[in-house]
Parts: sequence; structure tokens; C-alpha cells
Amino acid sequence: MSGGEESVTFGPPIRLDRARAVERLTALWALNEAGLGGLIHALRVPFTGIVVGSTAVVLIALIAFFAERRSRAILKATVVVLLVKAAASPHTPLPAYASVAFQGLAGAALFGLLPSIRAGALVLGLLALWQGAVQKLVVMTILYGRSLWESVDAVGRWLLEKLGAEAGGASPTGWFLFFYLGYYTVAGLITGGLAGSIPARIARALEHPLPELPEEAEGVPPVPVGVRKRWWRRTPFKAGVVLAALLAVLVWSQPGGEGWVRGLRVFARAGAVLAVWMVAVRPLGLALFRRFRRREESVYGRDVARAIEQLPGLRRAAGAAWRRSRSVRGIRRWNYFLVELIVRALSGVCTEEREAKAGDRGQEEEVRGQRTGDRGHPPSPRLRRTRETGDSEQKQ
Repeated sequence: MSGGEESVTFGPPIRLDRARAVERLTALWALNEAGLGGLIHALRVPFTGIVVGSTAVVLIALIAFFAERRSRAILKATVVVLLVKAAASPHTPLPAYASVAFQGLAGAALFGLLPSIRAGALVLGLLALWQGAVQKLVVMTILYGRSLWESVDAVGRWLLEKLGAEAGGASPTGWFLFFYLGYYTVAGLITGGLAGSIPARIARALEHPLPELPEEAEGVPPVPVGVRKRWWRRTPFKAGVVLAALLAVLVWSQPGGEGWVRGLRVFARAGAVLAVWMVAVRPLGLALFRRFRRREESVYGRDVARAIEQLPGLRRAAGAAWRRSRSVRGIRRWNYFLVELIVRALSGVCTEEREAKAGDRGQEEEVRGQRTGDRGHPPSPRLRRTRETGDSEQKQ
């Protein structure tokens, strides 16, 4: 695609305006961050974090595919998504904003440097999934310290002894990290492969018309936006569960007073870290983000407003796409759902273009009819009604 083109052609009947396609994909990315996670929870889709992150990678790759200036378009989309996420989900924690910003900055850098969409998508898929995995490990290490990994070693060695395996060799912590990061690596490779191949699939799907959306998507719950998580899904509760389990393992692995002393040290460390986070780090981070939000809203306010206006229609399309994917099982269902949702979002661009062209043709026909009437031929009924209305106004 050359830089001077204004539209992308998908077969003879389909032409997509690049700017409108990027705008629609940006709104879809905002829905993924602000509301699609709620749909995933409501529909009991497993591995929510990986699914949301993978969807973001696919959408960033598509923005790079349609945009004339890839890096600039991705950076702008990242800012718009952050602002929409803040407006639609005001209780979002700071690490979630950090993940979105990382995905956008990494995507802008990769697609700005690599000419191949497939190569950029593959690397972005790995980086985005690794970022989520490493962020969890860093947070847990800061919160619980070395005692966390010592407890993992203790439990792992106990399990190996029960299974009759030797306790020597690699530590259970090493095996845990190997399988944990390996799991996210495989997920990143699958995500990158999907993101690199999906533009061609979207092109083929756009050549066939989609059925009209029903008034209500029966059997599909609405996509909640701005709804706070239930108490057992929130980070403090999860941190408390891990802390209690860690304390129990320390007391069990080191009977006597030493286990209790180490457990109390871990408890005091976690309390101090949480206090520093709540008193200093979190308020400072929120203040900086509010400053960033005020500055960027003055620049991208209209783009944010247009993205928010598109969210209800995209939520409705998400419900219909999920219902149509009932016949597919496993990870293939999310793949089918994602392609269907993106095609429906981009089909809206095609519909708007067709309506605009139809309006232009109507104006041309009216001008031709006016010229024909001036030459003595009978004017069109629409032109006749317009002239009669004008004559009556002049008489009055």
C-alpha cells in the first residue's frame, strides 16, 4: 500500500477508508479494555487476562495495517483508549493503565521499525504476554519477598518426595518459572500468529455481507462498563489469600517458633509495602495520570467522544458475534468471535461510505433533473415538490 492512498481495496465491491477504519478499530480496542472484559467474565471465558491482552495485540496489528503512518496512529489510539478507559471504568487500577500504555508504545516502536505486519505482530504478541506475566512476578516478589519462593521450593520438594522423585537437581521454583513463562510464551506465539494473519481473513470476510443485527441478543448478557469487580475478585482479597497460604506453609515447613517468626516478618513486610503503595505511590500515580488526562483531553477530546459514541453499537455487535460462535468450541470460538466482531465493526465503515455515496448520487440526480427541467423537459417529482414549496413560500 502506498502512502498516498486514502482507502484500502478488498475485492471489487469493498473499499475501506483508512482513517474511518482506524477510528473504528480504536473504539473496538477501547471496548476491549473498558467493557469486553466484563463480557468475558459474564460468559465464563477462561484466562481472561490473556484473552484481553491477545485481543489488544490483534487490534493494534490491524491499526498498523490500515494506518498510513503506523507509529503515529498507534500512539494516538493508545491515548484515546487510555482516556476512554478512565471515563468508562474510573476504578481501574494503575497497573492496568501501565499494561495498555506498554502495549501501545511497543506496538508503535515495532510497527514503525519492522516493515512486515506478521513479524511485528509476532514480536508484539510475545512482549505483551511476557509483560503481563513478569508484572505479576515482580509484584508478588516485592510484596512477599524471598520467603514466597522459599515456600514454593518447600511445597515442591514435599510433593516430589510424595511422588517418589529425587529432591535434588533443579529447584521447584525454577521449574515453576519455566512452565509459567513457557505458558505465556506459547500464548504469545499463538497471539502473534493470529494477529499477523488476521488482516487477510478480515479481507475475505468483508467480501460477503453479514446478516443484520437483531434488536436484542438473546442469551447473551450485556457488556458491563464501569462496574466494579466483586470483592473476591479484587487484588486485596487475592493478596490476603496468598499471604495466609504463605504463612501456613512457613509454619508447616519450619515447626516451632522460627516458622511463626518468619511468618510474622512476611506479614509485616506485606503490610509495609501496601501502606507505602496506598499512602505514597498510588496517590502520586493517580495525580500524574489526572494531569496527563487533562492535557490529552484538550487535544483528543473529539476523538474520545466519537469512540464513546460507538461503544453501544460495538457492544451489541459483540453480543451478536458471540451468539453466532456457539457452534465452535475451545480457543477456536474466541478466534471466530474476534473475526466476526472486527468484520461487523468494519462493515459499519462500508455502510457509512455506501450511504454517503448514495447521498452524493441523489444530489447529482437532483442537479441533472433541474437542468433537464430548465431545458423544457418535465422535472422529476422530487424537484417538482421542491419548486411548489418554494412558490407557496414566495406567495405568502
